[in-house]
Amino acid sequence: MNLQSILDHPQALRFSANQIYRQEWKSAGGQIIEQTTGHCVFYGKHGQRILLVDPDGNPLHECLWEQKPSGGFSLASARLRLDWGQWVGIKPEGLVNTISLDLSRRQGWERITQDDLRQMAARSLNSDLAMVRFFYRDEDVVLHGDGQATIRQVKDAFYVLPNGSFEEAKFMSCMSRMEWSRIDYLPVVELFLSLLPGTGSATFEFIRGLYDDQNINGALPLHYSGIPVYPSEAAFRLFSLFFTPSVSSRQSPLEVFLDVERSHEVHWLPASAFPVRYMDEEQHLCVTVRNQMVQKVTWWDDPSGLSFNRIPESGLPVSDNRGVEVTTEGLWLIDGRERKKLTIRPSWQLSKLNHSVSCQPLEGTWRDAFPMRMPLLTPVEAFSSVLLYPQKSEMIGEQESQPFVFDFLDDFLEEHQDLFRARSNATEVLLSLCEAGLGSCLQYQEFQIHTVWYKWPHFAQKHAQSIWNRLSRMDRLAWFPNFQFLPFERHMLETLPTRYDWIFLWIPFSDYSNHTMIDSWVKFLKTSLSEGSVGCVAGPPVLEGYLRSQGLQILHSAAGSTLPPFRIHQTILPHGWLNPELTAWIIHNPAPNLFQGSLP
Repeated sequence: MNLQSILDHPQALRFSANQIYRQEWKSAGGQIIEQTTGHCVFYGKHGQRILLVDPDGNPLHECLWEQKPSGGFSLASARLRLDWGQWVGIKPEGLVNTISLDLSRRQGWERITQDDLRQMAARSLNSDLAMVRFFYRDEDVVLHGDGQATIRQVKDAFYVLPNGSFEEAKFMSCMSRMEWSRIDYLPVVELFLSLLPGTGSATFEFIRGLYDDQNINGALPLHYSGIPVYPSEAAFRLFSLFFTPSVSSRQSPLEVFLDVERSHEVHWLPASAFPVRYMDEEQHLCVTVRNQMVQKVTWWDDPSGLSFNRIPESGLPVSDNRGVEVTTEGLWLIDGRERKKLTIRPSWQLSKLNHSVSCQPLEGTWRDAFPMRMPLLTPVEAFSSVLLYPQKSEMIGEQESQPFVFDFLDDFLEEHQDLFRARSNATEVLLSLCEAGLGSCLQYQEFQIHTVWYKWPHFAQKHAQSIWNRLSRMDRLAWFPNFQFLPFERHMLETLPTRYDWIFLWIPFSDYSNHTMIDSWVKFLKTSLSEGSVGCVAGPPVLEGYLRSQGLQILHSAAGSTLPPFRIHQTILPHGWLNPELTAWIIHNPAPNLFQGSLP
């Protein structure tokens, strides 16, 4: 391994303060430790890691440290390389929301202490004082002496780094604040649907690396903490890749972890074997290996935006009908009936016992959901099909707005028996231009036919893959032909004769001020909804008059800014705002004795 070629790698050292190590490694006080897997950790003069590379010198993460006024060092920024080559960044304390309180009207406000405020917060957050004290330090709870108080909510922020540095960084997600110089708990990332694929595992690769640096003389048990607590099977699986769970009771660690009241009872100690990644820039691959066996391969040039997972002993590929095989001839990527052969590198240190499993791929793939044509996507478009919300004060994008409406509608329909029954009994279902929030619109029943009109191909492809995976897990892939994705064209509003028993419709923002288009959408609803059928529509307030003129009954309406899913979102990112005209509507095409009157 050539030291200078590693340091000169264009993606290795991008922080300006780390350039001294590239120019004068020895005199700058740098040190290197080679791990048993062949990976090398580079440490700066301050003793903190600044770079992790694989055995071939490909960078996996870079860290920037700064000296604290009180002594020691704190993490200023970190860059993490994802499996498909994209870089993301972490900014400790990068998201700060401030709340001002006027306590002067409270009797005895002069005697209110910081812990009194924390206790109030604990009650409102359904937490306890110790947990609130852990996340809200003294500098975050300030009493000004005149009855005014300021509370700072501080989180670590994740960013997409388009060119590998923070110069054009775009906010992606956040998690509770970590003390990176002393890893003392395990976090769960918020806004997890905004995470680019591979962010979670790259973050825990980084956390495990820092944890190992800090616990050379003994393993400190960790616990999961958060306000509020978000335990999930996905979080448990991710934690378990890098740390081993245990509990004092006879219950399974997963059972205890999923109980929000007891998640903290699970002890996490470092796993003896955890996933390590190898980048192959020549073949455009990332190979994830655990116990000297390939677990996952990501091919950067794959327009599907999916990884290839290890095929289990059954020989049946995982739910997306893709898998990876290791044979004496090479590494095989299997996608349905297609096979791609790649070269195995000695640096991956694969075990000879990593024998081949005979793969038995299924006949179809998720691509069968596109009868007209497949979406034409670049690999970057496919891998990065996530919703990104603004950190600052600006209007939330149209795609990002969809889940707030359709999550609300899904919850509302479940709460109203007649509507829930009508939705469940619908045979022909149209989902028009709502592919960014499609997950809340779908049901999985054998007799239901779902037609999806889409204009954002990357989200259409992502949800077609998701539907295939879910039906595969349910052992119901025979239902997959009931989901058809069609690219939307305006003439479809007039030329398609199908009558639907249920419609989810998103009217584009660009149509809000176009009265001709609003009229076309409403006439489409009138002609396409069967008698007695229901439509769930996102559109502007002006819809009301058009709907009534066509004889369509309004069962319920709600402004977007009032929807509970959006209000919850604002507790994390309070500054972004929705299109002020966005309104959720539930309508139906009247039939005798059905849905007479309006819902509250």
